Amino acid sequence: MSPVLLEVLSPILDDQVATNKQRASRIVGGFVLVVAAVLSVIGLLIGAGPSSILIALIMAGGLAFAACAKSSALVLSGSGAQPADPVAHARLHNLVEGLCITAGVPKPGVYLIDDAAPNAFAVGRSPRQAAVVVTRGLTEKLNRIELEGVLAHELSRVKNHDVVVSTLAATLLGPLVRIMPAPAGARLVQRAVGTHGQELADLTAVSFTRYPPGLIAALEKLRGAHTAVRSASRATAHLWLAPALAGGAGGDLAIHPSLEERIAALQEL
Repeated sequence: MSPVLLEVLSPILDDQVATNKQRASRIVGGFVLVVAAVLSVIGLLIGAGPSSILIALIMAGGLAFAACAKSSALVLSGSGAQPADPVAHARLHNLVEGLCITAGVPKPGVYLIDDAAPNAFAVGRSPRQAAVVVTRGLTEKLNRIELEGVLAHELSRVKNHDVVVSTLAATLLGPLVRIMPAPAGARLVQRAVGTHGQELADLTAVSFTRYPPGLIAALEKLRGAHTAVRSASRATAHLWLAPALAGGAGGDLAIHPSLEERIAALQEL
C-alpha cells in the first residue's frame, strides 16, 4: 500500500470492517425475525397453537443458515458467471494474484460473465470465501493498468467485508427487493449495505496500485460506456462497480454514487 494513504485509511478501514460485521448480523437477524413472524402467523391461523412460534423460529433460522451457506453460489449462478480459465485469461489471474499479495487477502475465485458491457463485482460469505467477477466487455475495453485498478477496487471490497454485507443483502433481501416498488427497494438496500462503500473502495484500491490514474481512466471509460448487464437484477444491482440495470431501473442509479463524483474524488489525490 501507499504509506501515506495507508496511514490515513487504516483506522477508517478498521471501522468499516466492524460496521460491516454489524450490518451482516442485522441483515441475518432481521431476515430470521421477519420469516419467523410470517410463519408464526400462518401457524396460528391454522390452529397450530403457541408452539408454532418456536417452530417458526427454528425453521427461519435453518432457512437463513442455508441461504447464507449458498449465498455466493446463488449470486454467481444467477449472474451467469463462469470460472475464468487460467490459461485463456492469464492476464486476469496474474493481476488478481499480484494485487492479493499487496492487499494481504487470499486469492478469490476469478469468474467471467459473457457480456459485452464493461462491469464487475465481488461476492463472498467472507474474505476467505470470495470471488471477483468481471464481464468480457471489461477485459476487452480496459488496458492492463485500468483493469488492475478495477480489480483492486473489488479486492478492497473483499478486504473490508463489503462483499459479506452485499452478498447477504442480495440473497436474503433480494426476493423482497424484487417485489417492492423500485425506490423503496433501493432505500432498503441502501440502509442494509450503507452508502459510501464504492468511494472508500476506490481510495483503498489506489493505495494498493499506487497509481490513481489507472482507476480514474477505467471509471472514465465506464462513464462513457453502456454498463447494463443482461444478467443483472434488482436483487444484485448494488453489487456492481457501475450501474448494471438498463436506464437505472429498480433504483440502480440511486444505489450507486455517480461516476463523475468518484472520478473527481480520485483526481484530488
